[in-house]
Amino acid sequence: MLDQPVQSGFSRITQALSDPAREAMVSALADGRALPAGELAAVAGISPQSASAHLQKLVEARVLAVWAQGRFRYYRIADDDIASLVESLVNLAAKAEGAERKRALVPEHLRQSRTCYHHLAGELGVSLSDALIGRKLVALEGRIGHVTAAGLAWCRAEQIDFKPVRTPHVRLCNDWTERVPHLSGPLPNAVLEYLLESGCLVRRRLPRALQLTRKGRAFFGRLGVKIPF
Repeated sequence: MLDQPVQSGFSRITQALSDPAREAMVSALADGRALPAGELAAVAGISPQSASAHLQKLVEARVLAVWAQGRFRYYRIADDDIASLVESLVNLAAKAEGAERKRALVPEHLRQSRTCYHHLAGELGVSLSDALIGRKLVALEGRIGHVTAAGLAWCRAEQIDFKPVRTPHVRLCNDWTERVPHLSGPLPNAVLEYLLESGCLVRRRLPRALQLTRKGRAFFGRLGVKIPF
């Protein structure tokens, strides 16, 4: 009798994501926000009762995390790993449906600069990642990496509140519009938080889309990044 293979359990996650309503709700949370069940029901176009069952399945699969605040329950993507998985699935879907056609349908602002969970994505996110790696502010080992001494000094100089307590400090995350990786993880999260709080980037009305300001162009200029837009 053959031994049964050891299963990793990923079918639980794929089953949780394999529904259009649940896909819509997870996509609405991809910019790192936390939303109540009622708003997620509206996003998915389903009733609150149906949304509750869908959300429970996502929480049980640890795709989403939930906490109560008063009489409301707020949901968010569980962690960076799940956010990276979702971005990778979007990338695969784009390839399967014809990446160039799919990319052409994406609004220009969203391609240029957007949030991917708590970090920067799109053309600007890829440019930031290339600069951090090229200037040896981060060092990669495969798909993960750490902030170098030069990188820590850069954070202090730019007043970026990065604390190197969690490892890895960075990891590669597939960018579904640029079709090359950008960086995710604690350092990119801290950089995006700084860029938003300092006014280098501002949120557009289009969900997840960001606008680069004059102050932001100066920040990227100091990194040697040539802004492509």
